[in-house]
Parts: sequence; C-alpha cells; structure tokens
Amino acid sequence: MNIELQWDIPMPEKLSDLEALLDRVAGACFDAEGVTGAAFAVRITDDAGIQALNRDLRGIDRPTDVLSFPTVQFPAGRTAGRCPKRLRREYDPYLGKVNLGDCVINLNRAAQQAEEYGHPLTRELCYLAAHSAFHLMGYDHMNEEEKAQMRDMEEKALQKLGITRDIDCDALFEQACEAMQMAYCPYSKFQVGACILAEDGRTFKGCNFENASYGATICAERCAAGNAIVNGARRFRAIAVVGSTAVAWPCGICRQVLREFSDPSMPVIVGEYGKGYTVRTLGELLPEGLSPEDLGVNATN
Repeated sequence: MNIELQWDIPMPEKLSDLEALLDRVAGACFDAEGVTGAAFAVRITDDAGIQALNRDLRGIDRPTDVLSFPTVQFPAGRTAGRCPKRLRREYDPYLGKVNLGDCVINLNRAAQQAEEYGHPLTRELCYLAAHSAFHLMGYDHMNEEEKAQMRDMEEKALQKLGITRDIDCDALFEQACEAMQMAYCPYSKFQVGACILAEDGRTFKGCNFENASYGATICAERCAAGNAIVNGARRFRAIAVVGSTAVAWPCGICRQVLREFSDPSMPVIVGEYGKGYTVRTLGELLPEGLSPEDLGVNATN
C-alpha cells in the first residue's frame, strides 16, 4: 500500500472504495517523481477538524481544503526524486517503507469544490491527494514557476490514471445508463449499457443484445464501438459501462477491441446502476495488450 487511510468522520457509503483509489493516485505520483518504497498517511476530516489543525499547527484559524505535513526536509530546489539518501533516513519499520508524512483532506471543502468545478467528488479527492503527495515530496507553489512545475507533475500523475479535467465522467455514465435501458437480454436478464467518447467530442451508445445461440451475443462495449466506427470515429477518449444489478467490467475481448482505437491511458468508467462508478485505465485492465502499432498499422486510417 502507498497510503494508510484514516477517517476522522463517518465514511459515506459511496466512498467505500476511496482507499484503493487514493492508493493508486499516490502510486502514480511516486512513479511520476521516480520514487519507490514510500508511503504516507491520509486523514479525511471536515471543516471543524481541519480548522483545528490549521489553527493549532499553522496559526491560521480557518478551514482549508487540504493540509500537508512532510517528515522529510529537502534542500532548496530539490525534490524527493533527487534525494534518495535523504529519503532512506525516513524509513519506517512499521510501514516497511519511507514515511513521507501526513495528508489531511477536508471532505466538506472537497464536495464544495467538486460542485463548483462540475466534476465528481472522487476526482476532487484524487486531485487533493495528488497535490498533497507532491508537497510531501518537496514541491511548493510560492511563485508562478513553482506553481507551474507542481501543477505539471499533478496532471502527469492523474492523467496516467485517466483522471482528467475535460472528461465529464458523470455525463458519460449517465448516457451509459440510458443505453442500458435498451438492452435485449431475455436469457441472462442482465442489462449492460455503454457510452464511448470519441476524440472529436461525439458520444456513441451501445447495449448488450443476446441471442438464442449464446455465442452470438454482443456486449454493450462492442455495440458502442460499432456505432462509433460506422459513424467515422477512429479514436476513443473514454468509455463508461454500467450493469443493471452488478458492476459490469468489460470482458477480455471487449478490452482488446477498445485497445484497437484507444491509448492505454484511456479512462474506463465502470459501475452498477444507481450505485456510482469507479475509474480505471484501459492499460490497467489490459496490460501489454496487442495494439495496431505493434503490427505497424495506424488505426485512424
């Protein structure tokens, strides 16, 4: 594990998977910086909790969105990736890793900012965790140059996970839910809907449709891909998939079909109807997948 999560307030049911998600965010931040064998603690609190910490430890008597308390002090102008010896001094036998410090996130402020920016709460929590991770690794934003450098690192890490500012995961998932209603599944009774976002901004829906000869059944993901292809789309930026009574992870053949028209970093938004979603990258779902480039082909042709 890259993080150890602690809740100072009751955990909302919709965030039951938060520890796994933030662990992946921390891992992506470490990879971007070139750091291995490190970890940090994450605490989730509210306005009152973070205001008390801000007041007692920093002398600022007001709430904020995130606080970072590093254990490692890096030389001016240097960050964790360039200071391996200094990192090793902070090895924590309990963690079995280098302890970078503590990240404290205000869930109240995160929810407010997510609504203000128009993206999911999980996306805001991921950004705040990444922001804190880079603080713990020696980055700061005291001037415009430092701010730009830190923001570049945050975006690099989050993009690796397919967590971007310009993909509306909520909207894609909602369209997948709409497509699910059209599913033809008299045998399994399991409806699946999908929605693909093409590179040019168009979206294409699909649903599963079954057949008395079971092998002729088509998955929602390939139905959406066929819809996109027949309309001239050759590059996919994201896909959302929803199952009616369970999370509908794409099957192996669908993952390979998506790889034909997508980069490994493409977000795959997967969930259960009425219960939200999680986001993975296609590369996580299909590591070392065969691509057109492997065969010297340009899929955009």
